[in-house]
Amino acid sequence: MKKLFTVSALSAALLTPAIDAIAQTTDSEDDNAGRVDEIVVSGIFEETDRLTGSAHRIDAITLEEFQYNDINRVLNLVPGVYSREEDGVGLRPNIGLRGGSADRSQKVALMEDGVLLSPAPYSAPAAYFFPLTARMVGVEVFKGPASIEFGPQTIGGAINLVSAPVPSDMEGMLEFAGGSDGYRHLHARVGGATSFAGLSAELMHIGSDGFKQLDGGGDTGFEKTELVLKSALSIGPGDLQLRLTYADEVSDETYLGLTESDLRDDPLRRYRASALDRMEWDWIAGRADWSQPLWGGTLEATAYTQWFDRAWRKFNNFSNANIRDVLATPDSPFNQLFVSILQGADTDGLSGSSDDIRIGTNDRSFFSSGLQGSLSWDFGQNIRHSLRIGTRLHVDRVRRLHDEFGFEQLDGRLVENSQPRAILTDNTGYTEALSVWARDEISAGKWKIVPGLRLEYIANSFTDRIAAAKQDNDYAVVLPGVGVLYAVNEYVDALFGVHKGFSPAAPSLTDGLDFEESVNYEFGGRIRSDIGRFEAIVFLNDYSNLTAICTISAGCLADELDSQTNAGEVRTQGLEFGWNHDFSIASDRFSMPVSVTYTLTDSEFQEAFSSTNPQFGEVEAGFELPYVPENRANLTVGLVAAKWRVNMAVTYIDQMRDQAGTGEIPDGQGSDETTLVDLAADYQINQDWTVSGRIDNLADDVYVVSRRPFGARPGKPRSVQIMIKRVW
Repeated sequence: MKKLFTVSALSAALLTPAIDAIAQTTDSEDDNAGRVDEIVVSGIFEETDRLTGSAHRIDAITLEEFQYNDINRVLNLVPGVYSREEDGVGLRPNIGLRGGSADRSQKVALMEDGVLLSPAPYSAPAAYFFPLTARMVGVEVFKGPASIEFGPQTIGGAINLVSAPVPSDMEGMLEFAGGSDGYRHLHARVGGATSFAGLSAELMHIGSDGFKQLDGGGDTGFEKTELVLKSALSIGPGDLQLRLTYADEVSDETYLGLTESDLRDDPLRRYRASALDRMEWDWIAGRADWSQPLWGGTLEATAYTQWFDRAWRKFNNFSNANIRDVLATPDSPFNQLFVSILQGADTDGLSGSSDDIRIGTNDRSFFSSGLQGSLSWDFGQNIRHSLRIGTRLHVDRVRRLHDEFGFEQLDGRLVENSQPRAILTDNTGYTEALSVWARDEISAGKWKIVPGLRLEYIANSFTDRIAAAKQDNDYAVVLPGVGVLYAVNEYVDALFGVHKGFSPAAPSLTDGLDFEESVNYEFGGRIRSDIGRFEAIVFLNDYSNLTAICTISAGCLADELDSQTNAGEVRTQGLEFGWNHDFSIASDRFSMPVSVTYTLTDSEFQEAFSSTNPQFGEVEAGFELPYVPENRANLTVGLVAAKWRVNMAVTYIDQMRDQAGTGEIPDGQGSDETTLVDLAADYQINQDWTVSGRIDNLADDVYVVSRRPFGARPGKPRSVQIMIKRVW
């Protein structure tokens, strides 16, 4: 059976769980059982790129093992990646690499098939939009010098989501799933091609009634849909691909958490004061990709345009109290009244009362568009070169309009009072950016050396209509890097890399913006042996200036939003380790793939400073960064037979501090130390039909994933999902 998709060839430097085992299975008699029997390489990286740096690929087979919809759980398989959960289902992930800030994934270059996917990657990189993970056939994570090719964020690295291409033959797939808390899942894909043209269509919808229980009853779930249309044409010497994507979401989500005691008593509780909270957004994207031979090499070019509109109505605060203080010290005489209002008690109902609830809508409109291209050549004999040069011209814009109204709580209902509408934010950020980069992979004997260089010229503007002020800024950066690999012998490789990390400053009224920059190092090695494949890499990110943009997800209030903290010199360093092996059992009737990854991270501010960003506050030299776990590990074990497989993933995440500090994390602050066990299985009924199931959080552990922005927030409880899949 032909496979439905192709898999990118970014890397297999540290193989993800079961890649080797299942590859062996699919090359054998199990092909007739409907497993994948062919891997077609088509990626944005050459296979040898991975050899000179830290790179990881979670391929289609591994993604199918667990059928995760939550990118946080997928990235648990990769060392050096940190994710801070928020809603328990991965609607708005917070991803960081090698100690970089995870807040709204602002310090990571997020892409789908090589194109930046953040709504405004330069003007407002906070990733309030994220594609459905279960639609993807690959997830690629690149750290170190290789991230220079993409940018603009090159501090930690890049994450590329790989979608299903137009198939070469007529093929289709249909999945239905249901589960706990009213979970529902529909995924359909169909397509085919002739010798000169192809077409595919893909629809995916997931939804849930939500696992939280709103005081007094009400919705806490979500609905999310994506539709992708692709066409492929052969025109003369080149190939043209066109794509149109539409996505939308309606989610009854909130930023409001719980007091410590309320979470421990009933972790799935949600306060009545958040009953009106609701996120709605729409995403439309179009792109055209062209490739052809040119000047003895290969030309690849992409034009893209994306629109994203979102409105999030949500609980903001009280008129006469700070919600952070109320939830942190709920037993103080002053705060007890406000806690009771959160829980559903009536306000006094008087217009202009000091204890009314402030509810507002954060309305934002985003636009990004660009043209990017690359040329690549392979040449040389004794000294071989794989030279690739590229450029990108990009523009993006964010328009913010945040308002707020006063509400009373009467008989368990939120009722708008006579307080006038307040406009909290009304501004526009706009950026034009030109990037040029080059990378040459040089191979000579046992050596591979990959020098790279990226140039960024950025011009942005910020217009604040409330302050009646405008500020223009422009600057340029030069970002060099190099990766080196030495093959000690056929079993052992040693590697080293160094590059300059960069993250652009967001447009603001500040004249002469300070951007984030660092010098990043990595060195380590890989061993291939009869007892498995090992990889160990030590990394050091030496920041000359670490920056943070104040967001609501970080706990910032209206008067703090979009302000930038310049934290000065910071160091993050650590160790990434991985091992995997496929054990044969019962004369090769079964295989048992095992994978272990571990990340040790140490972070430290080198300077003292003061910040209004609540994740920092008053910082002293020696303080640790917030939401960076010291220890993080994953164990994945599988058992694979001809027609069935069972997989278990165990993830350990150390306690993370909620605010910069040092020493023991006080009780009631920071996240909880967590060990999560997920179990998945599938059975191949015949060549066309498969039934599968998954249990997340098998032990039904109760744990705090975050206290940002307002109060303790729980992880997802135990959940069960059953899926039926048909392919043809």
